[in-house]
Amino acid sequence: MTGLLRLYAAVSLDGCLADRQGGVDWLTRFEAADYGLAGFLAGIGSVLTGRTTYDQARGFGDWPYAGKRVVVLTHRPLDPDPPPGVEAAAGDVGAVVARLRAETPGDIWLLGGAAVAQDCLARGIVDTIDLFVMPVTLGAGIRLFAAAGTPRDWRLDAARPYPNGVVALGYRRG
Repeated sequence: MTGLLRLYAAVSLDGCLADRQGGVDWLTRFEAADYGLAGFLAGIGSVLTGRTTYDQARGFGDWPYAGKRVVVLTHRPLDPDPPPGVEAAAGDVGAVVARLRAETPGDIWLLGGAAVAQDCLARGIVDTIDLFVMPVTLGAGIRLFAAAGTPRDWRLDAARPYPNGVVALGYRRG
């Protein structure tokens, strides 16, 4: 089945996507392990992200989503020379996701950030969650799930521990 909206993210043990300042440097020590990203990306036709996450990815050096259509939810113009396949979109995230489902061969990676992910989760349009729980607590930061989020049922599809303490959890909408 294609056209799934898939949230695939790393979080701290206390549920944060990023630290207080929005940084993700705390993930660096876990980068050496293979968590199956290449296999995941093989099934992805489009990437949906927010502006802050896009800007952060632009600072990583080589564009990590080469060859993928990347839709950036933003009300501001993109940088003058965005990578090939990158486009801006504004408006209702539900309408953007519906358009992507119709146009995308493969699944849609809901990359984030937190506001985009929380909006999609609240609307009940996320089909799967692939969560990589990192064995670190940040104490505070940008949380994946909103404190006043909408209750949803999820069915556990997979759980895999890694030797470095990371646990991968796969859920489908219940």
